[in-house]
Amino acid sequence: MDEKKWAEILKRLEKLPTLPQISQRVLTAIEKDASAQELEKIIHEDQSLAAKILKIANSPLYSGGNTIKTLRMAIVRLGFGEVRNIVLATALNYLLKPTATFKKFDLVRLWIHAVGVARAGFILATIEKHQDPDTLYTAGLLHDIGRLILAVFFSDFFLKILALQEAKGCSFREAEEEIGLSHAEVGALVAKHWKFSDELQDIIKNHHHPLTNGQINPGAFFIFKADLVARAAGFAPEIDFSKLPRWPRELPLQKDKLSKAVLALKKEKEELLSAWQGIIAS
Repeated sequence: MDEKKWAEILKRLEKLPTLPQISQRVLTAIEKDASAQELEKIIHEDQSLAAKILKIANSPLYSGGNTIKTLRMAIVRLGFGEVRNIVLATALNYLLKPTATFKKFDLVRLWIHAVGVARAGFILATIEKHQDPDTLYTAGLLHDIGRLILAVFFSDFFLKILALQEAKGCSFREAEEEIGLSHAEVGALVAKHWKFSDELQDIIKNHHHPLTNGQINPGAFFIFKADLVARAAGFAPEIDFSKLPRWPRELPLQKDKLSKAVLALKKEKEELLSAWQGIIAS
């Protein structure tokens, strides 16, 4: 993309709202290894958010049939990574509402895909015994945030991408590459604007291209796999296009682990969607 258009993009992104104060305080507290008691105190200031966390904690996916009544126990049951994801999703769903309706684009479907990738990341992290599952979990939720930003702040580009996608029967990513505006790059800029970690910015930027100059980007490769697992399990973000991304020959492929993750996510699908319904459909 030429410098003039890129300057225009950066100018539009300057108008991005900041995250709600409560959300930012929760995220900062988690980064500083706060206790469940400290998180409870902050979240209690937003009763709507507290109710959502408690409801998800008592959903079949997490409860095991044991009902809890306190926010602190809900935080402990879910874990800080899941609490962070709920806080982020709630904040972003509130801040980023497209003012236009787009054919072939479903906001709820995009959120369902994001939740699916986050959960796929959690499952893969368990299978692969990953060292830092929380960062990857959040990266899964936010990996496609650039698509939402395009719909809200770049509707002119977004319409061109959707029109090209429909005309050619290709993926969103293939269409946007031809237009010259990448949701991954835009998403990374947004992550920087909201002061997310350098690692998270890097994963969002490279999740479609985990191999650069012959070198594998571990975090981006992980989310690339989680995205594929989520799509294979029925969490595709695009209407009428569910073709799986092509697996690069240069990347190591462990089909058994991917297949195991797909089966696990399929089994959880209905309970996962039920647990998150109050957020992704609000």
